[in-house]
Amino acid sequence: MFGDLKDNGFDLESTHLRSVLKLHRLTFIVVLLFLELLTSGSKIIKNGLRRLVDRADRRDLSLFRIGLYMRERHLANQKNFQLDLFPIL
Repeated sequence: MFGDLKDNGFDLESTHLRSVLKLHRLTFIVVLLFLELLTSGSKIIKNGLRRLVDRADRRDLSLFRIGLYMRERHLANQKNFQLDLFPIL
């Protein structure tokens, strides 16, 4: 999670926010998005779609990255997607 919130993901330190209230709000939104991307990554693997965003010969991506890359793929192809914040049961 540390790397996903730093340079490899959201890059929170580049905001240079000094207001505590604004930092709390941003952190809350980022955590919600992080959880949604983890849930999405889990569903992608469960549905057998990992090959669309990850290498087949070795597994390089985290659940966060798989979810993020699939969202980017959907946006690039102008496909609809649903936000789902509930974990897979």
